[in-house]
Amino acid sequence: MILGENALPAIFSVTTFTEYTSSDYNGFRPNPGVAASFRWSAPRRGVVADYNGPGRTAELEAREFATLEEYSAATGQDRNSVLVDYDVFLNVPMLDARDAETVQEIYEAADFDFRLRPGSGAVDRGTPLAQVTDGFSGRAPDLGALELGAPYPVYGPRP
Repeated sequence: MILGENALPAIFSVTTFTEYTSSDYNGFRPNPGVAASFRWSAPRRGVVADYNGPGRTAELEAREFATLEEYSAATGQDRNSVLVDYDVFLNVPMLDARDAETVQEIYEAADFDFRLRPGSGAVDRGTPLAQVTDGFSGRAPDLGALELGAPYPVYGPRP
């Protein structure tokens, strides 16, 4: 999931030198009121690869899009991706990069709960990946790092 925090206008910006680079099954929260939330820079269609090698200049087509729908329709990318917000989590308040009082605070991980809220837009919106999403429940894996209903992972030393 890629959730904007009002730091930069675009929340998703890709520059690739191949036509076959792909992106899909993401959850995006664009920053409100920006002109371009998505940027995709790649070789023109039909150009398999355009490497910036010695004596060459890469000729990339840079395009910007205001919405996920525009970006997906124009590039063919992220056709299965969805819009989400911080409320998909049980307890993750939005970080606002414009708020100088809180943006540089040190936060305690125990104060947050990144598990998904049942019924949220991130549940069952992923795609199966061998040895990565094994054991998911529901129609498909969930977006994010934690599968709904799965035991909470324990990191570090154990008792």
